[in-house]
Amino acid sequence: MFSVEALVGKNRLVIRLWGVVTEAEALQIGDAALAALERLRPGLDILSDLHGVTGLPESSSGQFDRVVEAARVRGFRRVVRVVGHSVAAAVRFQQSSRRVGHEAYLAFSLEEAERLLDNPWP
Repeated sequence: MFSVEALVGKNRLVIRLWGVVTEAEALQIGDAALAALERLRPGLDILSDLHGVTGLPESSSGQFDRVVEAARVRGFRRVVRVVGHSVAAAVRFQQSSRRVGHEAYLAFSLEEAERLLDNPWP
């Protein structure tokens, strides 16, 4: 399952994933994220909450690459990824990030991620 939200006032894309993400959902997530990016200004931040992910198909990497590349083109600034105990998902998303040349900060809770994005980088 997933939710994708554009917080226009904060200029932030928020992607939340939980449970087992299917190939069909990965495509829907990619489409929803691209649509949400259109509502945001250059210099946007991305918060991806993966802490509830229990399964992620190997084939989903292409969809996540598509979102990261579109965000890069739009000029995103910072990415914070909430990983909790979802190590496999964290590794997969980190690989996608590296393919387009950026690193994401990792957080262990949504509150920590919000705090990082609401304040200047440490």
